[in-house]
Amino acid sequence: MCNPVSTAYPDLLLARGEHLGYEWEVTSNKMGFRCGYVRIPRGHPWHGMDYDNVGAEVHGGLTYAEADCNCGKGGADDAWWLGFDCAHCGDAPDPALPGYVRGWPSSGGTIRTTEYVTAECISLIEQAKDADSGFRVVLAPELG
Repeated sequence: MCNPVSTAYPDLLLARGEHLGYEWEVTSNKMGFRCGYVRIPRGHPWHGMDYDNVGAEVHGGLTYAEADCNCGKGGADDAWWLGFDCAHCGDAPDPALPGYVRGWPSSGGTIRTTEYVTAECISLIEQAKDADSGFRVVLAPELG
């Protein structure tokens, strides 16, 4: 029940939390840019969808969709992680981040802070909550 990115690269995890029952994480992407991720539970309309097919708005658009991975902390590994990065036109790398690449071309853009990415994660969670607030069709078991 863990994010494959922060499980593979725990030293890049910058922040994590929970909002409205959804987990979120902020990481560095090994080049000095921050990324945000939200865990989508099984049964949610976005679960298992490619990021291009999810109708959500976050900084730069969604750029990541992967299944939970086992990290040894127990619980079901059946959720789906959606994510985005802050390495777009107008963004700048943060030299203070782990993995910052010296000499990365700077466009004079804006460094997106952990607080900024956290707020984008919260926005994504609220959009996910709205997308899940509709009715669900429940199939009845076959009658024998």
